[in-house]
Amino acid sequence: MPADFSRHSVAAAELFFPEGLRWRDGSLWFSDVFGGTVSCLSRSGTRVVAEVPGQPSGLGWLPDGTLLAVSMQEKALRAVAADGSTSTYADLSEVCPQLANDMVVDAHGRAYVGNYGYDVDAGAPVEATHLVRVNPDGAVLVEPPEVVFPNGCVIVDDGWTLLVAETFADRVTEMSIGRDGGLFDPRPIVELPAGSGPDGIAVTADGVIWVPCAYGERAVAVTRGGEVVDEIRIPGVGVNCCVIGDDGHTLFVAVAPLDEVEAAAHPAGRILAVPLS
Repeated sequence: MPADFSRHSVAAAELFFPEGLRWRDGSLWFSDVFGGTVSCLSRSGTRVVAEVPGQPSGLGWLPDGTLLAVSMQEKALRAVAADGSTSTYADLSEVCPQLANDMVVDAHGRAYVGNYGYDVDAGAPVEATHLVRVNPDGAVLVEPPEVVFPNGCVIVDDGWTLLVAETFADRVTEMSIGRDGGLFDPRPIVELPAGSGPDGIAVTADGVIWVPCAYGERAVAVTRGGEVVDEIRIPGVGVNCCVIGDDGHTLFVAVAPLDEVEAAAHPAGRILAVPLS
């Protein structure tokens, strides 16, 4: 049954630019890039977990439960303490040519972090970059496969495959993960129409990839073979990130004004809850 956007509800509102959606321990976690906060939404309401300098984006957890947040402008990973204070976990400034971006952390505590790769805001030509891996021992490594504006990532196949949305290549690429955590053998698996801008992806229990299209005003569900099996149209906004709740039947979708200057100035961003079946 197609996802019914007409039945959506608003899970969170008055945000500037929600990003980095994650589901953990029965709660929805997210960053507000221009608001500078990381928050948690549970049955008891929404609480700000931490204020993160330099525009927070991707989120993930180490095996010991420590929350990590990407600081885009600092080009760093920040560790969030129980009291909400943050400290630098990893400095990525020497390996990120432009702003850091989204992230996924695997079960071993290895963080895979994307970055812009080129000066998008200045209109620079599209240029490939690389994902950066931060190991639990603090080692910061540049992964060999080239990617264009690597954005949302998920890890599947029991930890052996990473999927990454390449925003300005309009595709989702999968690559293998070696025993040491290294990435190799990149394989484009989803090709989207030009200008779609795939962003923070999510994967269902049966392996379908939900791809929010930041500039396409929609989210599409695609198999790893490239077949589109569902679609949600959300007109008039940027569709920036999504995650599936633990019921398996609710897609949480982060939206904000298409114009980022407007998004930074007014808290018009929302997180929508859309029933999938």
